[in-house]
Amino acid sequence: MADFLLRIEDVARLTGLEESLLRFYESEYPAELPEKIVQGGAFFFDPASVAAFTAIHARRQTGSGKPQKAPDHFARVIAVTSGKGGVGKTNLALNLAIELQRLGRMTVVLDADMGLANVHLLAGITPRYSLRDLLAGQVGMADIIEAGPEGIGIIAGGSGILAMADSGPQERCRIIEALMQLEKAADIILVDTGAGMGRGVRDFLLAADEILFVITPDITSLADAYGLLKALHQENLPPLPIHLVVNMVQNLKQAAEVSLRFTGCARDFLGREISDAGYVMRDTTVSQATARRMPYSVYRPEARVSKNSRAIAHTLLQKELPRAAAGSSFGRYLNLIREARQRLRLPAQERA
Repeated sequence: MADFLLRIEDVARLTGLEESLLRFYESEYPAELPEKIVQGGAFFFDPASVAAFTAIHARRQTGSGKPQKAPDHFARVIAVTSGKGGVGKTNLALNLAIELQRLGRMTVVLDADMGLANVHLLAGITPRYSLRDLLAGQVGMADIIEAGPEGIGIIAGGSGILAMADSGPQERCRIIEALMQLEKAADIILVDTGAGMGRGVRDFLLAADEILFVITPDITSLADAYGLLKALHQENLPPLPIHLVVNMVQNLKQAAEVSLRFTGCARDFLGREISDAGYVMRDTTVSQATARRMPYSVYRPEARVSKNSRAIAHTLLQKELPRAAAGSSFGRYLNLIREARQRLRLPAQERA
């Protein structure tokens, strides 16, 4: 992706403007310019910046220098979940982020597994900070985003920290508030939830724009994923898009049978329509890449598993909704939490 990014000298050459003037426009009209991109510790401009700088300059030349408020941009938040561990959910989330990044979407992976976070291990990076530091108030959200393979952003969880696994509503609200800032910087945020049906997992699923279930042909995987979906349904899960990926399949027939079984149960018993986002074949490339602490899409881009992940990324982009209309998913969920707390306080106030 670095080949498509621009240095300030490149922007100056393409726009015909002095670098000092570009810096001035940056400070005066930040809302009208695309977010800068970090690669290798340096800042680069999105190619769309050329048109934005040109438009600002043209407006100032005609005497109308008043900045116009650009419509808010919010990232597409997709929660990746499974219902149980051992289904390859984290590996898929990481490699899916890489494929989305390669397709031109600035993608961030949030490792929301509060107890056993390991996205950073599979990505081969050693994070300086994690969500633990954010909860402690030591750093802000911008400080804990690490540069990962192919330029994706990675937010590490709190591996092995019992306090993170047992984090309460206030801590999760603090994370959600910080994520509202991130929504305006990225195009897609993939939230890798923990396994199971705990409150922390359900919070992140309810906060997302979309949910991506990862299951395997194993009967316990189907049962646990359906149990999680049923629990969300009983909590009045909004009618948001739900996608399904069948992982570790032996052949296409098996993938189709497992997908039909899960989507059929969701439709018949819960009234939920689930779209088939694709499948991932069982491939030894996964274990080989994991042993080297490399994402398989980087280790062997043309491997069967990498091509399957690429196809899923394409499918998700085809289902993309207009982000301006959707608004902030984390903001919507935070409002729901605050309203619920207010309702709980009202009876006590009335009794007083």
